[in-house]
Amino acid sequence: MIKNHKGFTLLEIMMVAFLFSIISAAIFSVLSTGRNSLSAGESQIGVQQACRNGLDSMIKELRQAGVSTITGVPANGTNYSAITFQIPTAIDAAGITWSSGVQYALGGLNGAQLLRTQSGIQKVLANNISALSFNRSAANPNVVNINITAQKNTFPGFTAQQTAITLVSQVKLRN
Repeated sequence: MIKNHKGFTLLEIMMVAFLFSIISAAIFSVLSTGRNSLSAGESQIGVQQACRNGLDSMIKELRQAGVSTITGVPANGTNYSAITFQIPTAIDAAGITWSSGVQYALGGLNGAQLLRTQSGIQKVLANNISALSFNRSAANPNVVNINITAQKNTFPGFTAQQTAITLVSQVKLRN
């Protein structure tokens, strides 16, 4: 007579549990790495976006500035941390009417915000800015060179990652 035993032995159940735990650990490791990569990518995109937005704002206004309206950045090739200039508000037969001084500089929270100041009113253009410099050369005083660096630390998982980007631009001023 043949006995028909249905079910699993203890050894079979232990082997399945062991294999299941190894597969689960591998899947968790892959998902964790993916999550860390996503976090680092989002941080890098955020830093780039902030840096580009700040630089674009400065470029748009500096293109309107006249060479004679720039103060704080003489044409001597030295790097300066802030720039003040004027932009035209009206142009008519009598000439150009210039705005009050517009200043771009670092400041705000932990000195890591790009600030636009005009008539005592400050506007934050970008966060996580670690360096900002302006310069003009004596050979070409109607060109302003801008360097802006943004930096952010993220902590995906148990490690710290630093994302940094530096953008460089030249702006030709009005005559």
